[in-house]
Amino acid sequence: MMEAQRQIPCSREAENYVLGSVLIENRLAPEVVSQLDYTDFYFQENINIMNAIIALDKAKKEIDVTSVIEHLKQKNLFEATGGGQYLFELMDAIPSVANVTAYIQIIKEKSVERELLRKMQEISNRILDHKFSFEELIDSAERDIIEVINKRKTVDLIRIDSATDKVLSIIEKNKQKDVDTLTGLDTGFKGLNKITFGFQKGELLILAARPGIGKSALALNFATNVCESTNAHVAFFSLEMGIDQLLMRLYSSHSGLTLNKIRSGKLNETEMAALYAAKTKLDRFNIYLDEAGATDVEELVTVCRKLKRDGKLDLIIIDYLQLLTTRRKTMNRVEEVSKISRQLKMLARELDVPVLALSQLSRYIEQRDDKRPVLSDLRESGSIEQDADIVMFLHREPSKGDEDTTRKYRNVKTELIIAKNRQGVTDSIFMVFKGAYSMFSSIDDIELKARSE
Repeated sequence: MMEAQRQIPCSREAENYVLGSVLIENRLAPEVVSQLDYTDFYFQENINIMNAIIALDKAKKEIDVTSVIEHLKQKNLFEATGGGQYLFELMDAIPSVANVTAYIQIIKEKSVERELLRKMQEISNRILDHKFSFEELIDSAERDIIEVINKRKTVDLIRIDSATDKVLSIIEKNKQKDVDTLTGLDTGFKGLNKITFGFQKGELLILAARPGIGKSALALNFATNVCESTNAHVAFFSLEMGIDQLLMRLYSSHSGLTLNKIRSGKLNETEMAALYAAKTKLDRFNIYLDEAGATDVEELVTVCRKLKRDGKLDLIIIDYLQLLTTRRKTMNRVEEVSKISRQLKMLARELDVPVLALSQLSRYIEQRDDKRPVLSDLRESGSIEQDADIVMFLHREPSKGDEDTTRKYRNVKTELIIAKNRQGVTDSIFMVFKGAYSMFSSIDDIELKARSE
């Protein structure tokens, strides 16, 4: 009895209603053709009729029962479609065309269900064939399902007055807020917040610098700052450092103990107390670290989607972009990095969270007298500059002699250059890098502390 109820998802009633409505009222044809394709229909006679309607609409010809009959005859499908009797039955069965939109939705839903069923059967066959690795099976299954969902998304066009009303209400809402109120995640740096209004949902941000300037330290500062100020959830992917190294840095920046001191383990009771206090603070942060060390962007996307489904994702940080790979190989590395940056931008839009990706700079910058970075210095840039909503550079002038000696200084003035800002101005802010503690501070905070002392 249960088996008898199992059938391929379809609705003859909905298909007949929509086709009959078009034959009665040809003004409905544009709406139907824009939302449905012949592949959305299940019954062959209805597929033939929908194909005829699509062809007539494309040729800008009148759509009625006579023109549909003529088209079917030209394609030698008239008899296979049930002849004129079936077409007139479709029309006679329609008491009103008022509900055509509802029936269009039913057809679309049944079509998606059939496509999902087909994809599930393909997934089942791949599993039973034993020709693919576990990772390949998971990746292909997720890609197939998302492909079906995305393919069936429809683009709704709205009149501009609807859009202007919505945006005006957002502006009026922001007007009522305090001057310093952010619309995005609090970065922890007032100067940066003033320029960006915080890290915004759906945006791809790039932070780039030459080696040793402190981009990983700043990324960790961003992660803890947003957690501390808004209790946000942050996914941190470090492809360069292990979790132990990351936590050593976090312990240093939140305990007031130098990184070298912590690494040595030679701590007195007071210092151990500071370390335990830092642990208590860090344990409260909703930071998720990638223990497996995901190196391909597809795996990273899968992990982030799961966090989002669980309600545990407000910011994604990747350190760093050039260490990511993709399973779908391209002709060269520049194209691969460009493809990865595009996927990260799409991920930001899909999950509606900011994605901050660290990036290397081209080695050519080291050959210039002027070491101040510009957009063209992004390594293997390709579409990175194009995809990014915000591009930031960390920069400081090398000290005389050995350029790396700046890392030994406790307080080093460092410039954060906002070189691209799709939604605002480009500018620079200055911060202090405390290399010994793997942390940045606003100059305003340093000066305020000095005055209070």
